[in-house]
Amino acid sequence: ERSVRASVGLHAEHGLSGTSHAMIAKRAQVAPQTVYNHFPDLRALLGACTSHVLDRAPPLGMETFRSGRSPAARLAQLAEAVCARHAYLAPWVRRGWYEAELIPELAAILAPQNHSLRRLIAAAVAPEREPTASFVDAAFVLLSFPAWQKLTRNRSNSEAARIAGDCLADLLPRLTRPPTRKAKSK
Repeated sequence: ERSVRASVGLHAEHGLSGTSHAMIAKRAQVAPQTVYNHFPDLRALLGACTSHVLDRAPPLGMETFRSGRSPAARLAQLAEAVCARHAYLAPWVRRGWYEAELIPELAAILAPQNHSLRRLIAAAVAPEREPTASFVDAAFVLLSFPAWQKLTRNRSNSEAARIAGDCLADLLPRLTRPPTRKAKSK
């Protein structure tokens, strides 16, 4: 547990690529071999750190937007929840988002989260609309961490969420379709 907490803190300060097992051991006040024994590879360490951080992050799931009465309302709620999550995860993700391009183990951990966000985007517009791949791609970009960073540079988190939600609502008629008859009859 001390090694995980030390790693989480160091990753927030130095990023993954700037954190060594020796640094973790020093902060956790354990021998470097102890860190290696508990986390023999990077994937094991990243898994433990990610779980530690995500367990404390604001939730992001279907319940996030269940109360929205329209696709636009649900997308606004999703944008608000994603922005809240980005705000919490910023100390780790501000470097991790970019490091994932260079570190396959980190990319492998972020991939399911990215896939989950894409599924949530599609679910937020259903059943009234069918999202196209273009809509999901565009929404994913608008809700990405780098977009959030830009939007919150001179704005509050809630203003950034409102802007993202408004943009998503504007894309609805152009990049989604009415449901097919088959989908309507379900």
